Amino acid sequence: MLRRMIVVVLVAALAWGGYWAVGAWGLEKAVSGWLDERRAEGWQAEAERVVVRGFPNRFDLELDELRLADPRTGWAWSAPFFQSLALSYRPYHVIAVWPDSQSLQTPFERLEITSERLRGSLLLTPTTLALKRSSFELDGVQVVSDAGWSSRLTEGRLATRTLPEDFPDPTVHQVSFSARAWQVPSRLLAELNAADLLPDTLDSVTADFTIRFSAPWDRYAVERARPQPRQVEIKLAEAKWGQMELKLAGSFEVDEQGVPDGSVLVKATNWRDILAVGVAAGVVPADFEGPITTALELASQLAGSPKTLDIPLNFKNGQVRVGPAPIGPAPVLRLR
Repeated sequence: MLRRMIVVVLVAALAWGGYWAVGAWGLEKAVSGWLDERRAEGWQAEAERVVVRGFPNRFDLELDELRLADPRTGWAWSAPFFQSLALSYRPYHVIAVWPDSQSLQTPFERLEITSERLRGSLLLTPTTLALKRSSFELDGVQVVSDAGWSSRLTEGRLATRTLPEDFPDPTVHQVSFSARAWQVPSRLLAELNAADLLPDTLDSVTADFTIRFSAPWDRYAVERARPQPRQVEIKLAEAKWGQMELKLAGSFEVDEQGVPDGSVLVKATNWRDILAVGVAAGVVPADFEGPITTALELASQLAGSPKTLDIPLNFKNGQVRVGPAPIGPAPVLRLR
């Protein structure tokens, strides 16, 4: 009996070792092949080393001196290493680890990114690696742009999951975000804060919204084109900045050109401070401050609170309107 048990254990160990060896070889070849395919399409796609470790219970992938650049979109990313960690019996539940320094080139500027902790947990589908669920930790993340601005996030959390619960649609994602002590980008602060009316750090930011995209977020989202937002529901977004507080809720659709159509309700607390910032920054002409203040005071009294103002923003025909009055062009929501 003992001999039979030993034989069974040895056979099981050999089988598991064989599974790990085949899986590690397949993962390494798949990543190297993906880099080869990108180069064949005109990308810069280089890694000095692709290695899989973790025998016998993990598939720990590490790419050293990674450089990716897509000339068609103008995006490029380089990092001294990138790690993907997974249990060998759950290979599609991945822990992604970024280094404490990396570079990101956008079509408009180059960003140098440093961090104390930047990692994510991702649950993917086995075939196209479509994202089902994710969570990210962003601690001590600082961004410095060659366009002359910088920003720092002390602590941030980002989570996504596909909806609905019973039969998830890979194009529909619920997104939750929270941040604490977020240093406002220096260029924006300089534009808004001519009279030193604002602290340089947002106290907190929270957001909960649902987005329907034009396609799943899978491997093709990197290889071909980014999925575009088509429907957005903002359940609640809230920002506290000094004495000011903004809350947003609403929903809108987005057409193929990235133009939204719908409405968002903005609730502004201490709206007089917001108006003062607008005047100091030159966004609101000083001559208009008196009439605008009178109109907003009337609106806040009708709402029942002298410090709080509800502002309905409507997106229609490429314009943003407050009620029937247009106040400017609508933002274009397109991911490059």
